[in-house]
Amino acid sequence: MLPGDLLLVRKRKGEVLPRFAKPSTINDEAANFLIEVYQNHVGEKKKVLKALVVELEEKGYEYRFVRALSLLLDRKSTFVCHGKVNPVDLRRKIFQATEQFGLPTTSVNRQRIMESVASKMTLSVEEVEGIFYSDLDSELVLEKFLAPSASELLGEYNLSLTQTLLFDATELSFTASGNWQDLFHAMKRFGLIYEVSKDNGLWVKIDGPASLFKLTRRYGVGIAKLLPFIVANAQWTVKAKVLWRFTNEICDFEIESQKHSSLLKKLCLPALTYDSFIEADFAAQFQALTSGWVLKREPEPLSAGKQVIIPDFSLEKASVKIYLEIVGFWTEEYLLRKIEKLKQVEEKILLLVNEALACEKLSVLEKRPQLNLIYYRHKIPLAPILRYLEKIFEEVKDKEIKILEDLPLRFTEPVVGFGEFADRIGVSIEAARAFLVSNPPSSYVVIGDSLVSNVKLLQIRGKIKNAIIQSGKLPLKEAARIIEEEGVDDSANVLAALGYKIRWRGIDSEQAEVVEDPKNSFK
Repeated sequence: MLPGDLLLVRKRKGEVLPRFAKPSTINDEAANFLIEVYQNHVGEKKKVLKALVVELEEKGYEYRFVRALSLLLDRKSTFVCHGKVNPVDLRRKIFQATEQFGLPTTSVNRQRIMESVASKMTLSVEEVEGIFYSDLDSELVLEKFLAPSASELLGEYNLSLTQTLLFDATELSFTASGNWQDLFHAMKRFGLIYEVSKDNGLWVKIDGPASLFKLTRRYGVGIAKLLPFIVANAQWTVKAKVLWRFTNEICDFEIESQKHSSLLKKLCLPALTYDSFIEADFAAQFQALTSGWVLKREPEPLSAGKQVIIPDFSLEKASVKIYLEIVGFWTEEYLLRKIEKLKQVEEKILLLVNEALACEKLSVLEKRPQLNLIYYRHKIPLAPILRYLEKIFEEVKDKEIKILEDLPLRFTEPVVGFGEFADRIGVSIEAARAFLVSNPPSSYVVIGDSLVSNVKLLQIRGKIKNAIIQSGKLPLKEAARIIEEEGVDDSANVLAALGYKIRWRGIDSEQAEVVEDPKNSFK
């Protein structure tokens, strides 16, 4: 964050946006110049650095931009006070000496005071003069400097500029692709009041002070501090109402990852860790399975009235998404809060409950259709979880098959992949496969995970037959090439469907040939 007098913004038609320092030769030159100044002047006083900063301003750069970069570099620097004695103690002794010699109203009297103090502290008069105000900010010495790259410095500047603008925000709304646990912890730590809604994703609206009593910028500081947690995600959008301090006008502000992510410095967040050994063990065991379900740690929050629940996991397969919450150690107060939240959630949640919690209080949840409880003792069992998941998936698949049966489907493509068809209709590939295998359209043959028209099969058969006639034999590798060029991937099943078989000579596929199968003719 930056001081308000260094804020650079553009305001137009009720909209306000920071004047970002985009990558350019001019901006890179300014950043590199200042970084080199700090690198090359370790051991020098701060006033020397600031004099060089002024030189850059005099070259025509926007002074607020240059001073902001310098301020950010100051935060990466360690400045110390050099001197044999503490300057505060030295000044105290000098002021005490005035009781003996009188006020230093003349140069002679001042010299006597300095000589007296220097003698008592075994210093020279020159050393006393040098130490006298050595703890002033301009007199501090640069001892250490952690140099960023020019792009890092500009990214930090853009982030700080945006935070500074948000000092004056009266409300802020955002959505993000993840990192929700840290986001909600941060909002709680900064004392922000929020509500959650769903509108093409999860949106969080943070109420500003205007919705409470009166406009105050203290609340805006908390909003500004939240920004780095938001932009740490891969995808995000931030909208705000900002008080334009010059006219007390409320302006619109909006940035999004697609346009601005590359301009802002990302917060280095710690790697996500599991809350318990039970969670870590469950995740490892489940991911080792080839179940077709994708396990995601701490997915997006779920609305629970005006509050949210962040489930421990989500399990996804095609269009089906199940949330999973592990209820382990607990207090009665915690359990009651958890139950009240879960009663307001509309999404399907699978609760994995320690048997120690098999109490009357949890029975109210078993009556809710979107909640299902599985109990465990020492280790979470995978078998009942998989049975529950497959049951839910089969129910969804049956509904999707019913939808397909009611659709007036017509196929014109020579090859129709089950996956492509499922995506086009908006169903799972499992439902598409089950429907097409049991109800193959006329003039099409099911081959592997595709429908292939009889016309296409005849074309492939003709090319294979010509290849055999021309050379007297057809290597398997050449037959596979012909089939793949016709847009079909499953060459083995295509050959079988066309009445051919593979003659192997050993295990080397290079030696295998394609020959007609008298027992399986193509019709």
